[in-house]
Amino acid sequence: EKEMGSVAPLVLKFEAFPERNMTAIMFKDVTNAGEIHAKLLGRSLEPELALLDPSKVQSVFALHLAAHKSMAAHEREALVTHTLHSELVFNLSGLKHITEGLKRFGMAEDAGEVLVCRFDATEDDIAATRALFEAVEVDVESTLPGLRDEDAIKKNYKAGDLECQAG
Repeated sequence: EKEMGSVAPLVLKFEAFPERNMTAIMFKDVTNAGEIHAKLLGRSLEPELALLDPSKVQSVFALHLAAHKSMAAHEREALVTHTLHSELVFNLSGLKHITEGLKRFGMAEDAGEVLVCRFDATEDDIAATRALFEAVEVDVESTLPGLRDEDAIKKNYKAGDLECQAG
């Protein structure tokens, strides 16, 4: 039986795109990652989502920046990846190589924790996302710092490119 607490998703807003937003939901103790990962690869995920490895996300601020960059590219019809949601994963990775960025920053097929993001999510999208995961939903902002893998982040950004301090 799923544990459905009263955890509210994190909703990020954007000054440049006032009519848009992005909802982030964190799941831990995920038991059906393989099934979700297969849907992601088969592009049969409903609703369309960005599924991130939270240990690689430096901060909510970094997530917000990547989301903004993705929306700006979307508005200009200049996406580098297939969708707005894969663009978020790619932009967060900071890598030039798309496949590598998606693989390294996207959820693993055996993920225990997943940070799920959806642009302009409706109540139905959120309900469908929660139904997809056999997991415990936890608060994004308080959980993210504890999951951060400093070494993986430093290695990925080649230490000097990005100061590895949350702030």
